[in-house]
Amino acid sequence: MEKAFEYLNHYIEDGSIIGMGSGTTIEKYLPVMKAHIDASDLSVRFLSTSLKTERALQDLGLTVIHDAETVDTAIDGADQFTKNCIAVKGGGGSLLREKQVDYFADRLVLVAHEDKEVEGFDGVPIPVEINQYLYRMTRRLLEATGAVTEMRMAEGSSFITDNGNYIIDCTYNTPGDPDELHQELVNIPGVVETGIFNCHIKEIVSFNEQGFKTYN
Repeated sequence: MEKAFEYLNHYIEDGSIIGMGSGTTIEKYLPVMKAHIDASDLSVRFLSTSLKTERALQDLGLTVIHDAETVDTAIDGADQFTKNCIAVKGGGGSLLREKQVDYFADRLVLVAHEDKEVEGFDGVPIPVEINQYLYRMTRRLLEATGAVTEMRMAEGSSFITDNGNYIIDCTYNTPGDPDELHQELVNIPGVVETGIFNCHIKEIVSFNEQGFKTYN
């Protein structure tokens, strides 16, 4: 993991705006990145994909902004990924903001343990962020696409995203082409965004205890 984090640091450049993702891997990376910034005396600003990451960045004394004309690089984790740089994300519930920050960046780099690599997304829960209004009807249309659905819960209640929406996890036996599935889902009224990251990924850094490899 340490070698992978050191590799990610070369994307942190003086004067840059960095989109910073969410999840346990990113949480472990932040102190390593902070040490690199301090040692190199870099001036860096951050856009965060979640309120939790925003607080973590601020706790480290890093500058967080909430709007920008450009994002130089986004660094984020992945729930599952394939060698051809398609990923499923949003397991932590920061789906919409992740998609915005990551897709607006000039470069999107994902980092994940090698055990997150899959051949395809058969049986993989795909998070879908939906509007609370008429959510039962939206869920019914999601199920009509062949999905087994499960409402994301937190402490006995429906999980609420940072943007005030629900998340439905959709599992398919044979999800088919990720591009087509994403388009089918976002065309459903009430669907805000899906956890299918099917384009714009520049690089995936896959690590284990010995080192890392990259896919691009």
